[in-house]
Amino acid sequence: MKLTGSFASLLSIVLTASFAAAITTGNGWDLNGQTYDYIVIGGGTAGLTVAYRLSEDSSNTVAVIEAGDSGYDDNDKFTVPAAALYNSATNTKYDWQWKTVRQPNMNNRQASWPRGKVLGGSSAINGLYYVRQSEHQQNIWADLIGDYDTWGWGNMLAAMKKSQHFVGPRSSIQSSNHIEYNDNSHGHNGPIYTSWPGYTYPPVGAFIRSAQKVSADFNNDPYNGESHGTYMSLSTINPSSWTRSFARTGYLDGVRGRRNLHVLTGHTVTKINFDRSDSNNVRATGVVYAAGAGQDSHTVNANKEVILSGGTINNPQILQLSGIGETGLLNSLGIDVVVDLPGVGQNLQDHISAGMSFRGKSDADNGPTGLSGNARRDSYVNSAISYTSLDKLVSNTDGFVQRIKDSIDRVVENSNAPAAVKRGLRRTLTRQANELYGSNGAPVEILFNVMFGNINIQAALQHPISRGIIYITSTNPFDAPHIDPGYFNENVDLVLLREGFKLIREIVKESPLSDHIAEETSPGSSVNSNAEWENWIRQNAGTEYHPSCTCAMLPRNQGGVVGSDLKVYGTSNLRVIDASVPPLSMSAHLMSIAFGIGEIGAELILNSN
Repeated sequence: MKLTGSFASLLSIVLTASFAAAITTGNGWDLNGQTYDYIVIGGGTAGLTVAYRLSEDSSNTVAVIEAGDSGYDDNDKFTVPAAALYNSATNTKYDWQWKTVRQPNMNNRQASWPRGKVLGGSSAINGLYYVRQSEHQQNIWADLIGDYDTWGWGNMLAAMKKSQHFVGPRSSIQSSNHIEYNDNSHGHNGPIYTSWPGYTYPPVGAFIRSAQKVSADFNNDPYNGESHGTYMSLSTINPSSWTRSFARTGYLDGVRGRRNLHVLTGHTVTKINFDRSDSNNVRATGVVYAAGAGQDSHTVNANKEVILSGGTINNPQILQLSGIGETGLLNSLGIDVVVDLPGVGQNLQDHISAGMSFRGKSDADNGPTGLSGNARRDSYVNSAISYTSLDKLVSNTDGFVQRIKDSIDRVVENSNAPAAVKRGLRRTLTRQANELYGSNGAPVEILFNVMFGNINIQAALQHPISRGIIYITSTNPFDAPHIDPGYFNENVDLVLLREGFKLIREIVKESPLSDHIAEETSPGSSVNSNAEWENWIRQNAGTEYHPSCTCAMLPRNQGGVVGSDLKVYGTSNLRVIDASVPPLSMSAHLMSIAFGIGEIGAELILNSN
C-alpha cells in the first residue's frame, strides 16, 4: 500500500495518541490515490464487522469509508442506552433522515425512515433490541439460494454467537421480569455485549406474565432457533458500565494501533469504478468519494475486493449510480450500463407498526420521563416482546392463508417489475404464504414500552405481503433516492396489524398487567369497529426501522442481486454484506442478523483470498 507523506505523519501521530480506535481521519485527501486490499463502503453494523475481521490479518490492508461523522464528540448520544429515547440521535446529523414517497394507503402521508449516519450505523442509534430469527425462517432463506452450508441455521447461529459477548441478568431483574435463558445458546467471546438493563419498572414483568396467557406462550430459550413467544429480549448493553455496545465500540474502538485499518469519516461514496475488460465478469477497481455536493472528488483503489455495506437504502443507490441495475432506469438517466441487474432496489420489505398508549395507575407504572444521570437507571430500555402466531389473530387461519395465496398473482403483476424480478416475487411470496403463517410463523410482534411518562404497546407486522422499491431519480449521489415501501398495498397486511391491536386490548385486560393500567389514552374508546381501527392505523402507522431485502440473495434469473457468496452478479470482486441481502423479511430485529451476515461475509472473503 502506498502512503502519502501527510498520511504517514497522521499514522505516527494517531498511533502514539491514547485513542481507542484504529486510524481514523476526516480528511478525504488522506486516502486519495492510495491502494488497499479491501475497501469497505459504510462503517455501520456489518461494515465494521467485516473490516475488523479482514484486518485481523496484518498482511491485509483495509479502508472503511463512512458518510457520517465518527460520533466521538457526542458520545453520550450513543453510549447511554436510554439516550435512544431521551437524547436521540435521530433527526440530527447522525441520521440519514430518509423519507418515503407519499403512501396512498396511509392517508397519503410520508413516513420517516431514520438510519444511522455515523460510525456504527444503525446499531449506534437503534433501540438496542437483540432478537434472533427462527431456525425455520433462516432455512427458508438457505433453501431459496440453495446453500445450507453457508446460510442454513447452523452456520448463521455460529456467526451470531461469534459476534456476541453474553452476560446474564442481575438477579433482581431476572426475578421481576421473569427472565430465563440457556447459556449454551449464546456466544461469550465476541465484541458485542448483550445483557438486560440493570433497572426496570413494575408493569414490565406484568406484561410478560399477561402476554403469555393471551398472545403467545412464554419462551425460555428464544435464541436457539425458536424465537417466537413471549419473553424479555436481550439488549446490546455492557453491564460493566451500563452502556450501549454497538459496532463502533465492539469492532473498532478496541483496535488500538492496527496499522492496516484506516477509517475515513464524513465522506460519501459516489461511484464504484470497474475494469470492464471481461464484460461478463467486471472487476471493481476502487471507489470515488466526496464530502458533499460540489466538494472535491477523490479516488481510492482496491487490490482485491470492494465490499458494499451501505444498508438497504444506500446500497441500491450506489449500485445504480455505478451502472449496476435495471437497464431502462440507467438509460433514462444517461448512466452507462455496467451490469444489467434488474433486481437492484426491488423486493423492499419493512416491518410497519404503531403504538397504543395507556396511563398507568402510579408514577412507577408510567416509567421514566427522561434521563436520570444514573448509569444503571439509564440502562433501562424497552425489551419485553411477544411474537404471536396467526391463530391468535384470526379465527379461520386456513381461510386467511388462502386469502394470502390468492393475492400473489396480483402482487406480482402490480409490481410492474422485469420478468426475472416477478419470478422471484412469486417464489418468495409462495414460500411466505405456505410456511410463515402456520405453527412455525409469527406474523405480528407486540412490544411493551414504558417511556415518556406513559405506557405504550406496539404491534408490528413482520412478514408483509406488500413489496416496495428503491431507485435513484438523478445522477446526483447527494439526492435522496425514491423510497416506496408500498405500505398496505395488500389489504391482508392491514388486517393482520389491525388484529394485533385488538389482541393488545385483550392482553391489557389480563392480570397482572391490568393491575397497572388506569385507562387507554390512544386510540381510546372511540375506536372499536374494523373500519375505525383501519382508519386509525392508516393515520398513525410507520416503520419499525427494519427495512431489508433490496439486494436480495436469490438466483439471478429470479431477480437476485447477490449469490450465496455475497458477490454481486456479473462482478468478480464486489460483494454486498449487510441486512439488504435477506430474500425475505424476518420475524426479528435486524441487528443480530446484520452482525451474523458480517461475520459470514468476512469468512467468505478470507477463504476465497
